[in-house]
Amino acid sequence: MPARREPPPAVPAPGGWGAHVPAVLAGLALLLALQLAGTALVVLLGLPVPGAVVGLVALVVLAARSPALRRRAEPGATPLLQHLQLLFVPPGVGAVTQLDRLAADALPLTVAVVGSFALGLVVAGVLLQALLRRRDLRAARGAAS
Repeated sequence: MPARREPPPAVPAPGGWGAHVPAVLAGLALLLALQLAGTALVVLLGLPVPGAVVGLVALVVLAARSPALRRRAEPGATPLLQHLQLLFVPPGVGAVTQLDRLAADALPLTVAVVGSFALGLVVAGVLLQALLRRRDLRAARGAAS
């Protein structure tokens, strides 16, 4: 009979989360808490944006300011990112079940997709040109001094 493997002990997280909470579970709880906070803000303020998007923006802002928060969220986010393709199944099924509606609105959808792509491309190009000009000016000032 093979030896029975014991599960690895939970690593105590610095900062008081305790050893009894696995890092993945703590990371998922943090991500869900930020999504809940985003949804609450959307409901309270009547914002025309999904709560998950507001929560994601909050995560990005908070993680940029606090590397510790980023380290807390990473164990929960890594498995989600590794299996990201599975998260596209529900929207794909929804699109297939609504093919008749998509066909009826094909022209406005096509205009929106092509227009937003073109606008994004133009904005990216203008931004790149401005950043390259700025880099060249800094390099010229550095060479002159």
